[in-house]
Amino acid sequence: MGLLDDLKQQADSLRIKQRVSQEDLSQNLLLAHAKLKDGLRYWIELFDSLNVIKPVIPRDYYLDGGATKLEKFMQCDYNVNGRRLTVDHKDYIEAIILRFHCIGDQKITIEKQSEPMVRRMREHLWTNSLKFDVKEIRNERGYVERGIFTIIPEVPVVITISSDLGNAQLKIMAKNLERFGEYTYTFDFDEFGNDILEELGKAIVDKPHILRTMGRHQEAMRTTTIRAPRADSD
Repeated sequence: MGLLDDLKQQADSLRIKQRVSQEDLSQNLLLAHAKLKDGLRYWIELFDSLNVIKPVIPRDYYLDGGATKLEKFMQCDYNVNGRRLTVDHKDYIEAIILRFHCIGDQKITIEKQSEPMVRRMREHLWTNSLKFDVKEIRNERGYVERGIFTIIPEVPVVITISSDLGNAQLKIMAKNLERFGEYTYTFDFDEFGNDILEELGKAIVDKPHILRTMGRHQEAMRTTTIRAPRADSD
C-alpha cells in the first residue's frame, strides 16, 4: 500500500469514529435533556412547597477542624434554575442549580495567632464561600501577629445536577450540604430517576437518606475503600 492510500485509509477510519462519536453525543444530549427536564419540574415543585411551608431545618457546621461550631443555622430561601445549552438553534437543559441559605442568629468571632494561621483561616473561609471581615494586628516590624475574624452567619448551599455527555452520566455536586466542602455523586443515565431525586430531597430537608450508597459509582468507591489492602505489620 502506498503512502497516499495509507493516509486515506487512516482518514476514512477517523471520520467513521468521529461520526459515531458525534451520534453518541447527540443521543446523550437528548437523554440528558429528558432526565434534567423531569428533574427541573420536580425541584420547582419541591422548592415552591418549601418556600411556602418554611419547615424548621436547623444545621450545624464545624469550622477550624471542628474547633468552632456554627449551631442551629436555619435553612431558607430555596431557589432553582435551569442552565441551558443551544445546539442547532434548539435549547437543551444541561444543568440544574439548586440554592438555599443556612442563617444563624449572630456573627461569629474567631481569633488566630500568627500570620500562617491567619492565612489558613482566610483561605478556609473563602473555600467555603463564607463572608467575613478580618482585623490584622501587626507588630512594629509590620508582621501579622494575630487576626480577628468576624464571620457573617450565613452558609450558602449550592447543588448542581449536570450532564457529562461524553460518559453518558449525570453528576450531583453538592457544596455545603450537611457539612462544609464539596462532594460529587455520579450516576449513569440508566440509574438516574425519581428515586435519586427523592433521596437528594431527603438530604436537603435533613431526613435519613441513602444517596451516598446509590448507583454503581458510589458502590465501587465503597467497595474500593472497604477492600483497601492493609499494611503488613512487623
